[in-house]
Amino acid sequence: MAGPGMSVLVWAIKGSLVGYVRGMADGEIALDGAAEDASGFRFREAPESEPAVRRFTGRVRFTGHNGMMRVVIADPWVEASGPGAVLSIADPDDPAARLPFARIAAFDGVRASGTTLTADGADLFFGPYREGTELDDPRLQG
Repeated sequence: MAGPGMSVLVWAIKGSLVGYVRGMADGEIALDGAAEDASGFRFREAPESEPAVRRFTGRVRFTGHNGMMRVVIADPWVEASGPGAVLSIADPDDPAARLPFARIAAFDGVRASGTTLTADGADLFFGPYREGTELDDPRLQG
C-alpha cells in the first residue's frame, strides 16, 4: 500500500444522489480540490496523513431545488476503528470541526465495505436519508 501523502480516496459517495442531482433542472455538482472520473470522486491524501487516520483534501458540493438543497462533502478522513473505520468530513457549520459522516463495517486499509450513513451524516440531507442508509464504499488507490 502507498504511504501517507501518496494515495487517493476514490469514493462515489452515493450513486443515486449523484444521479438525482444531475437529473434536476438546476442541479449542480461543483468540485474544489477534488476530481471525478468513472469510479467516483477523487480526494488527494494530505501530507499530515498517518496510518491510523488517513486524511484527504477536496470538496464536492451538491446544490439544487432553487438553493434549498446544499450538501458539502469536504476533506474526508478515514479513521480505523476496530475491524472497520469512521469516515468523517469537515463540519459544514464549523470547518475546524469534524463530523462523523459514515461508518465503515470492514476496512482492510485499502477497501471498505458496509459503508452506512451516521445520524450526523443523515442530518445534512434534511430528511430523505436516515441513519444506516447504505452509501457507496470508498477505496484507497496508490
